[in-house]
Amino acid sequence: MRLHILLALILFLSQSSFLSAQKRYDICITEFIPDPSPAVGLPPASFIELKNCSSTGYNLQNWKLSNNSIAATCKTDYTLQPDSFLILCANSDTSAFRLFGRTLGFAGFPSLNNETGDIILYSAAGLVIHAIHYEKSWFKNGLKAAGGWSLEMMDPSKPWMGENNWSASLDPSGGTPGRKNSVDEVNQDPEAPGLIQAVSADSLRLILLFDKPLDSLSASQISNYSIQPGVGQPVKATGLAPFFERVELSLTQPLVAGKIYSVSVQNLIGCNGNEIGGQNHCKTGIALNAKANDIVFNEILFNPPTNGYDYLELYNRSSKIIRCNELYLAGKYITGTIKEPYLLTKADRCIFPGEYVLLTENADWVIQNYRQVEPLGIIQMNTLPSLPDDQGIIMLLNMSGETIDELDYDHHWHSALLANETGVSLERIQPDQPTNSLANWTSAATDAGFGTPTYKNSESSSDSSKLYYISAEPKIFSPDMDGYNDYCFIHYKMPAPGWMGSISIYDISGRMVRNLGNNMILAKDGIFRWDGLDDEQNLLPMGHYIIYTSLFSLNGMVKIQKTVITLARKS
Repeated sequence: MRLHILLALILFLSQSSFLSAQKRYDICITEFIPDPSPAVGLPPASFIELKNCSSTGYNLQNWKLSNNSIAATCKTDYTLQPDSFLILCANSDTSAFRLFGRTLGFAGFPSLNNETGDIILYSAAGLVIHAIHYEKSWFKNGLKAAGGWSLEMMDPSKPWMGENNWSASLDPSGGTPGRKNSVDEVNQDPEAPGLIQAVSADSLRLILLFDKPLDSLSASQISNYSIQPGVGQPVKATGLAPFFERVELSLTQPLVAGKIYSVSVQNLIGCNGNEIGGQNHCKTGIALNAKANDIVFNEILFNPPTNGYDYLELYNRSSKIIRCNELYLAGKYITGTIKEPYLLTKADRCIFPGEYVLLTENADWVIQNYRQVEPLGIIQMNTLPSLPDDQGIIMLLNMSGETIDELDYDHHWHSALLANETGVSLERIQPDQPTNSLANWTSAATDAGFGTPTYKNSESSSDSSKLYYISAEPKIFSPDMDGYNDYCFIHYKMPAPGWMGSISIYDISGRMVRNLGNNMILAKDGIFRWDGLDDEQNLLPMGHYIIYTSLFSLNGMVKIQKTVITLARKS
């Protein structure tokens, strides 16, 4: 009897070792093929490879595999031993993959998107053991990304790493299911996690987004968070599955709409064991709906160099916090019909007052080709609306389809001094002046690298809100496209609507050299720009010039003003 009890106890302990408390990353997804066609040497079907990276065997019965849309359950009583591989596939493909190693088939095996997608492994208890969000760019090889090749993890000891730990298979067959990966190598992950942003889910909940997965225990410590002014520590902090790059904070008191808060964090540990560093605070607040002119187009590159990419820069000129995932870009036909709109991003992302956001299809190209680019200021879109090289119309819309801003650009807005427009962006001069005013746009300066994505424009002008009638600045300008005083900006501010005016440029001999406009109906305030060229688009010689302004109102008021400026040259 005692022998039977002892044997039963041994059997129980043996089985319980397979049912011990699972930990994140005990079993990892180490290889998969999102697009199996055209086949290179593997079966023309998708598979996912698992590796047991722990020292414990795990029974996978009732474990689940998901693409974040549908989940399939393992019905087989199978124990994955330490340091062992297992190929997962559809039931119908098991015989083909058994030639490569141990294989388990699933009914309703989750489909894998060719471009981007999620793969999530759940234990029988519903715990996330490993989750990845992959992109086609992980292949780092256009030919292999087209199909038939698998993506392999380089270093299974660092499964929390994303793109930097994955690459296209080097094996001639297209992959290595059931065995050691062909790209196997030791990878380094020395960087500390950083706080990217904090988005209000509602007045009593904040979602914090980090650039690396966090240790769940440290993420749950409320003493690691502070919201100021006046909120303090949250009452609860929860790391959010499946990727654990987000933390939800429940607050003690509601956030006030229209108020900007600061979130700071400390003592948080990443899955790589590093404590959070200097990137440990950010702004937050309640986001409001965007209305017309809250956000404006601030810069546009529509004629990039060969192998380059278009981009659009937005500027929040309002006092609101606005969600980017509630905004759309759309082109417009000359007939007035709006083309298919594209959502800026599905991710939680806000643009705060006075901030810039850059939209492009290739963030890496922008970062590599322009100076001082702020990577966190870029949203990489899968598709940007078409931006023709000569002229076009681009619109920013809210979720209701209302127009926030509309830019009807033309390549003739570029400086006549440019020898080649390719690779040169158009920059807005003043955010508070009309979007479609020719005088409010100019070419980015040469010494700014012909573009200023994610930061202040090289040719931006000072605010004209305090001007009365006419003012010109700078008094000395040098139109040489070096980014410093390349234009003379002529600001006007009328005492009331209904004024008209004419503006001309004269040389010191009294000869008119440039007519900027005759009998124009003026807005209450606005801006003109002189580029140092005459009416024939020839560059004028250095010297003194007179801006002659004639203003009159419908009730008979007249204002004549002469302003002397200097056109200079570099010695």
